[in-house]
Amino acid sequence: MKKSHIPRRTKSPRAVQELTRLAAGLAASGSYTEDIFWENRLGLKINAQLRTGDDQNLEKALEVLYDTDPAGYGEFIYAIEAAIECGTLTHGGCIYDVLMFAAPLLTWSRFSIPSGPIPEVILNNLREQFKIHLLFENVKFSLADYLFSPDQLPRGYHLTHELAGRLWAAAAGGQNLHMNPRQLAETGCFLSDTRYLLGAIAVPQGKPMFRWQEAIRTNQASNGVSGVKSSKQEILLTWKTECDEALRSLFQGCALELLLPDGFFSAWRMADRLARPYSMHATVDFLQSTLNIPASNLHAVVAPFHDQLLEEYRVSFTFRDRNDVLYGIVWALVGEEDENSDTVTKIETTLRECGITHITLLDNRFPLEYCEECGAPLFPNPEGEVVHAEFPEEGEKVLVHLH
Repeated sequence: MKKSHIPRRTKSPRAVQELTRLAAGLAASGSYTEDIFWENRLGLKINAQLRTGDDQNLEKALEVLYDTDPAGYGEFIYAIEAAIECGTLTHGGCIYDVLMFAAPLLTWSRFSIPSGPIPEVILNNLREQFKIHLLFENVKFSLADYLFSPDQLPRGYHLTHELAGRLWAAAAGGQNLHMNPRQLAETGCFLSDTRYLLGAIAVPQGKPMFRWQEAIRTNQASNGVSGVKSSKQEILLTWKTECDEALRSLFQGCALELLLPDGFFSAWRMADRLARPYSMHATVDFLQSTLNIPASNLHAVVAPFHDQLLEEYRVSFTFRDRNDVLYGIVWALVGEEDENSDTVTKIETTLRECGITHITLLDNRFPLEYCEECGAPLFPNPEGEVVHAEFPEEGEKVLVHLH
């Protein structure tokens, strides 16, 4: 969401010190009982920081822990996310457990990928699919009436927490949340991108939220006992089928891959990971259809790009017998991935799955360079030069960048 002007506060060394102390204590805990002790106190401190409308103390504590206590850093990240997306809410005399969730959609198209307000008839259809296939019986929930692009997700901890609070309140009342498009950022134009349905769930304390939390039900029949399982994988398969149909009119001309809705941060990370191979497949499909050539006629160049540390890999696509870069995509590192991860192997495996057999792996240490005129990333050619991607003149003109 667009960030309103907030007077900057001076970081509080005392608050940072207390946050890092509690996170370190949690990381060093040796029992569940002690975990609860540290988690409760850390959660209270984090919520106090979120209420200030300023992320500086949280960010500074993360910096300190990153440098001094990797285990504490991991616990602190998890605690911040839990404080933002989870909570309790009193409504109508009942105390509810509440959760902000996201339902990611991976999509690509040679045309414009939709974002923005969701028509009421489609939103109502989606509510039915959530009720039938995803949520536990009689769960209260809300959906935001907006299809979010990554550019439109809230930036920063307290802004995400503010949106979560609005969704929680709507969920407790069993209502959807209206979003004002004028308060959201513009959506970039990419060949392959992610869209998000956002919402919240409210259940009486201790009750299940999702179908996969339901115990296996058994029914006595004349031919024995049959079990009805509600595993995540089974729910995902049904979800993909039913919700693809519900959204198809909104995503005309688009390929669509639905991911399983989950807690906001978990779903967001899952989408970030899966969007990379999805974008690779979309790119190769696009180049094959637009240039009317098989994937075996393409050559991929993979190279690491650094700031102070390794930040991402950039993958260029050329014709097999030429050095001109047709297109490029960015394979960003996510989570705990670093120079020691097997990222190159994953990229190479994905390229071969796409039918690319000619692959060049460069081990140069490239800086993060961008075009000075348009700001697009620069990509390596087979000779190790970093250049602007240019679609061939004899090919179809394309007005989108690859994500």
